[in-house]
Amino acid sequence: MPIHSNVKKSAKTSSEYSDLLGKLQDIPTLPIVAMKVNELINDPNSSSSDIAEVLKKDQVLTAKILRLVNSSYYAIPGGVADVQRALAFLGFNTLAQLVLSLSVFSLFSTKDSEHFSMLHFWRHALGTAVCSEYLARRLKFPRPEEAFTCGLLHDIGKLVLHQIDPDRMLSIVRETAHDSTSFLEVERKLDLPGHSYLGEAIATKWGLPQVIRLAIRYHHLDVSKMESILSSAKPVIHAVRLANTICVKNQIGDSGDHSSGEITPDMLQTLGLSSFDIPAMEEQIKIDIEKAGAFLNAYL
Repeated sequence: MPIHSNVKKSAKTSSEYSDLLGKLQDIPTLPIVAMKVNELINDPNSSSSDIAEVLKKDQVLTAKILRLVNSSYYAIPGGVADVQRALAFLGFNTLAQLVLSLSVFSLFSTKDSEHFSMLHFWRHALGTAVCSEYLARRLKFPRPEEAFTCGLLHDIGKLVLHQIDPDRMLSIVRETAHDSTSFLEVERKLDLPGHSYLGEAIATKWGLPQVIRLAIRYHHLDVSKMESILSSAKPVIHAVRLANTICVKNQIGDSGDHSSGEITPDMLQTLGLSSFDIPAMEEQIKIDIEKAGAFLNAYL
């Protein structure tokens, strides 16, 4: 995948770019079950029974799915003991997104390293997912469950960097903590490809849906005037951008971003919100995240 930049890089920097991107080949492909589910998500003719049939081939994944759908986050009356019943309550799209998310996370180590806690990372990812879905439902997006997955995977590039170049990852985290700044600012200072770029690259390798790839790549940007971005994807990207910032501001988990989490006016304007909406949103999101605690048990 080519690097697009107007900045002329030194030979050393270009070599580092090539070396880092080359290591993406070391990241494994998605499990077969996830690849099949991904095909079903993109196939308008697929059905709930197709999902159930695929999950029969992976009992471990099925058990994790059932643990999640029986959590207080979904609050299914009486709980469910099989995938077909879960589908009846949650629907095709929600279950498909859960399968995809769990499969992605299964590819990465759950071990902590110096200055980087996987539990804190996943709590931030989960917080962003819950907040993204909350915004999507509040603003009546057609597929709020899609916003949940986009929020959950928005920082997947950091996990990629942690796996292919852990020393570089930890040096960035140490600097963000020392300077109380964002992960993004340190990446720019070091002239690195960036976690959003690495995340999009691996999501493309896995063939994830386009809206997820776009949310991963552009979750730090105001895409409202970017004509190259699908108009249908822009609201989700805006939701993930705001959700990520809210979680940083409220210190929900820790993804290596040690900035103050400033919510800028454009983050709100693109979603038709105002600063007066934020306090109530933050309180509701904290409640929803506690309900979603079972997700961390399934991921770790």
